[in-house]
Amino acid sequence: MPKPLCYALTLILATTLTVRAGQSQSKSQPDPNSQSDAMDCGEFDKPLTTHNYITNPDDILQPHHLQLTRPFASSGKLKLHICRADLRIKIQPDAKEISLAVTLDPQSGTHTVVDSIKTIRIQPDKGVINLNFSKAAHATVTVTLPMGLNSENEINLGYGNLDFNAAGSAGNREFNVGMGHMQLLLDSNKSYSKMEVNVALGTLHDHRSGGSDGHFTTSKDYAGTGSGSLEINVGMGSLDIRND
Repeated sequence: MPKPLCYALTLILATTLTVRAGQSQSKSQPDPNSQSDAMDCGEFDKPLTTHNYITNPDDILQPHHLQLTRPFASSGKLKLHICRADLRIKIQPDAKEISLAVTLDPQSGTHTVVDSIKTIRIQPDKGVINLNFSKAAHATVTVTLPMGLNSENEINLGYGNLDFNAAGSAGNREFNVGMGHMQLLLDSNKSYSKMEVNVALGTLHDHRSGGSDGHFTTSKDYAGTGSGSLEINVGMGSLDIRND
């Protein structure tokens, strides 16, 4: 069994999901302790005691809603860690900024957005966003940004559904879903120069012409005509690939 899938299976059986469901042969296995602080969803039901977030005057911060925008270069480096949410990643190729929108279920009661913010630290060339939502929050998160040729983006989702339209993006893009479903939209094979897909326990449905499906444990590599690499790792769940 390929190393990425062995690693993903180990994570599923562990108490803590680090959501790095797969790792390529060339990557060293990360220290679980270094990821547990970001991706241990079991701990996220406990109230956060520290919040690394400085508001701007233009930020909209309400009990169940957050909207903010920061300057961000197309060559920027983003690390996004989210425990539980429905996550949408949208690309604006010509943008010079990143925007973050968070909405919680109005019925989430005492759960508020500010309680879920662990880190929002964004500079023009790099950013870290770490949001820890409880089960009751039923959070929806939308991140809109440019992903240019020299960008590096690591997107980690512990539990939930992730939608990503890769059209107009480039650079090194890594998506890790611990448990849930990912919908990947592509501009044919022009969205990547190479793409690696790993599903440890679940299904892969490649709806593109000539695409093939996989069940239970699947690892596939694709060559494309675009720029940059695209790596998709799903620990337990499903991945659908379609052309935009």
